[in-house]
Amino acid sequence: MQAIAVLLFLLIAISFAYAAWRGAPWVPTRRQDMERLSRLLDLKPGQRFYDLGCGDGRVCLAVSRASGATGVGVELSILQWVIGSVRARLSGLPVSMRLADMDRISLAYADAVYLFLLPDVYARLRPNFERDLKPGAKVVTYVWPMPGWEADRIDHEDGSADLHLYVIGAP
Repeated sequence: MQAIAVLLFLLIAISFAYAAWRGAPWVPTRRQDMERLSRLLDLKPGQRFYDLGCGDGRVCLAVSRASGATGVGVELSILQWVIGSVRARLSGLPVSMRLADMDRISLAYADAVYLFLLPDVYARLRPNFERDLKPGAKVVTYVWPMPGWEADRIDHEDGSADLHLYVIGAP
């Protein structure tokens, strides 16, 4: 029994460290900024929202609750994914969690994507966005801008992090 507990602990610790190494250390979006994010995204029921590196799913749940949109959280850390999956199931909202590497997720059905990752990961993911996202899809980055893109809007509030909105195919 003790060996199983040690193996389980190692599995969780390794997945947590691997997720951080891939550019998504668990640092939650501040609660006060989730309402700003929902307003900025302006999603409608039936639209699909992806949170890459979703942690425990709190952003997916907040956006879905505020808009009626379907949330898809993508997480690489097993512990965070389990917590997010349980929260999503208990919420009754149209939110699902995927245990996957964000580099391997198709965003072809996304109406919006949210990122709070390390800045070098934005540059790594940008070709996927340019390939997969349909015209009119929105990308919002938290804190850091997307390298090589010009934001359509920057939402700034004193004492809060910047939200950078990009609309795919916008003039």
